[in-house]
Amino acid sequence: GVIMKKVLFFSLAIISFQGFSETAEDLVSKMWASFKDSDLEMFSETMSKTSTMVTFGTDASERWEGWDALKASVKIQFDAFDVQNINRSEKVINYNSNKDVAWFSEVVDWEVLTGGEKTLIEGIRFTGVMERINGEWLIVQFHSSVGVAGQVLEY
Repeated sequence: GVIMKKVLFFSLAIISFQGFSETAEDLVSKMWASFKDSDLEMFSETMSKTSTMVTFGTDASERWEGWDALKASVKIQFDAFDVQNINRSEKVINYNSNKDVAWFSEVVDWEVLTGGEKTLIEGIRFTGVMERINGEWLIVQFHSSVGVAGQVLEY
């Protein structure tokens, strides 16, 4: 009786937590799939689409405030090159104690086709924050960067 109820509760809690984890990972995977497929609609389904979003790309000029600015830039990127493959590594996802905010980081290698030339771009560092909004995970902030050789300021 009581022991069985505790075991059942514990089992459901584990299943629920595992599903929760996979849902956050699925959102990040879906975002990368949107780049591979050049699918702006799919990309938009992963973003919070608020005016308070702030996102950074790898170029010094790539800082977008709000969904509209980011969407316009991503459309230009989708039109400019064809992503052949995305390899993700060093993936980490963490959650706040309420399990309604998650932050993630990973290293991404891109294989792109642009102007008939295939290019491999390795070691893009990508971090982001997701929030559970109305029961759905959405990315509210992200930052991509390229590491420099050596330290910018030695210490």
